[in-house]
Amino acid sequence: MPDEDPVRQELLWIAADFRSIVLGASADELDLSSHGTRWTNRQLLFHMALGQNIALAGIPLLGLFSHLPPGASRRWSRLLDSCSGPYNWVNWAGSAAAGQVLAPQAMARMMDRTTGIIVHWYSRAGSKALDRGMTMPVRWDPYFLPWMSRRDILEWAPKHYRHHRAQLSLTTLPGTLDGGADQRPGR
Repeated sequence: MPDEDPVRQELLWIAADFRSIVLGASADELDLSSHGTRWTNRQLLFHMALGQNIALAGIPLLGLFSHLPPGASRRWSRLLDSCSGPYNWVNWAGSAAAGQVLAPQAMARMMDRTTGIIVHWYSRAGSKALDRGMTMPVRWDPYFLPWMSRRDILEWAPKHYRHHRAQLSLTTLPGTLDGGADQRPGR
């Protein structure tokens, strides 16, 4: 894939932006409440890195389900949707705990490593591999579609990231105006 590929650019931007945020934030600001969540900024940053890991996990998972009969992913997604209450609690509690334990530098390394793996896979994937997908548990995330391809999950990652980036209450957000909204050209 050429360097100008928008999916690749977005994924690389996430890693660079995240690194800039976590390494530029003061410890005091990291421990402040975020906007509109029960997480601190530090915990929310972990959740944002976790989102990139979910995109990475989606690559083999969506590939696996694409080889099974369509009913398999429909049943699996219905099961996951039925567990959305416990999932939401684990999602919150896991990010709350890990965000307190994992140092910002370690979060940045995790984001860099995960993004590198995704970009490497994406640069070698053809259209057929990118089009493989499955039915999704739409109650798990507001940006999940009823059916998503691997390409869709890689386009989901920046949506998830931007959504939560806007909830950070840090005064040191790079390249932003007005509360963390992405101010890059074309956005």
